[in-house]
Amino acid sequence: GLAMDRLLAAVIDAHGGEARWARVASVLARVSMGGLEFSAHLRHRPLDRVEVSVRTEAPGATFSHWPEPGLEAHFSPSRVWINDSSGALLEERRGPGAVFRSPRHRLLWDRLDVLFYAGLSLWQAVCGPFIALRSGCLVEQCDDWRFAGERWRRLRITLPADVPSVASSLTWYIDPAGRLQRIDYLPDLYGGLWPVGQLLSDYMDQDGVLCARRLRVHPCLPMGLLLRASRLSWLDLDDVSLVRHPRQAPAGD
Repeated sequence: GLAMDRLLAAVIDAHGGEARWARVASVLARVSMGGLEFSAHLRHRPLDRVEVSVRTEAPGATFSHWPEPGLEAHFSPSRVWINDSSGALLEERRGPGAVFRSPRHRLLWDRLDVLFYAGLSLWQAVCGPFIALRSGCLVEQCDDWRFAGERWRRLRITLPADVPSVASSLTWYIDPAGRLQRIDYLPDLYGGLWPVGQLLSDYMDQDGVLCARRLRVHPCLPMGLLLRASRLSWLDLDDVSLVRHPRQAPAGD
């Protein structure tokens, strides 16, 4: 409806607007990740200030000097692979989404599993609300959420099969300024049965585009409360910069 369209437009505008985002070819950052999701699969801090380039149009990311100095790792939804410094292929896995289905992957992740899950999480984090602009996304308005005197508006985003994500449906919590403060979902990692909430904070303004630099995932309790004492995963983005398409200057107001 009209109210939902206005709310989605307000969210997109609050994060920099569609025109500015369309000028961004990739996002560069130093990425650190960890949490129970990784340590439970014997990967305690898989990324520590790793230089990553995340593409915005087609899902993909390149990890420099990871998982070892001199190596380069690549993420796409259909394939993950690692090259040496000369570009020679060292390891690859096609159809890496099996990380959510294979019995072995429920107990132990190798570095290609980490690459797939980290790439998936990072691409979604970098795209932020702009993921809803992709073709085939279904957007619905939910009831407002009220807690401790605060009122957050909510949207539910259902993603098409060709948009990779940690879950097929995301519920956004939006503050009065139009910024995303929280995203709830049922992760495929847990068979879509255990609800979690991701908190977004430490927003930075890079040439008019807003990006959350601290993301924390917690179990979701009844009534929408989060168990903040338990961090299932955390993601830090530092030294963030935008790379624009060739011959494009920063967007004006």
